[in-house]
Amino acid sequence: MGVLKTLGCAFAATIIAVPLPAAEEKLLHRVAECVGRLSAQIEHRWLFADRPTDLIEKDQRHLIDILNSLITPDTAALGLAARIDAKMAHAALLTQAAFSEDARSANWANKRANQEIRLCVDILLPTQPQVSQTRSRVGSTPVLSVNQQTRIALQ
Repeated sequence: MGVLKTLGCAFAATIIAVPLPAAEEKLLHRVAECVGRLSAQIEHRWLFADRPTDLIEKDQRHLIDILNSLITPDTAALGLAARIDAKMAHAALLTQAAFSEDARSANWANKRANQEIRLCVDILLPTQPQVSQTRSRVGSTPVLSVNQQTRIALQ
């Protein structure tokens, strides 16, 4: 066997032996980030007593349930690291949004923090039925889709 064939076989064996990042690992990372971001959002709202946290805490509990189903003993450290990193990053955004003297910087940080929270909440199914704009002919009763009615019946 020639040198090139030997090196080629060794290279191919190395590529096969190294696991590629799986979709599950990406999902784990994203959900862990969302749990961390929601933790930072809750703590930030605690600073301002007039801002309720009930809905955020509910979303966080649902995401923690999803995270617990994704975590294995091998990925626990990765999940915890992603959660802590995202919490610190989101806390920095919220601090900049609330306390920055530069209005443009504060506005950008606020928009970015809201965008990240929206992306996290979009992972979950909506908790309230979304009413379509269509109204029935008989009265002002909203028309719900079959999926929404099924979800309400299951709750």
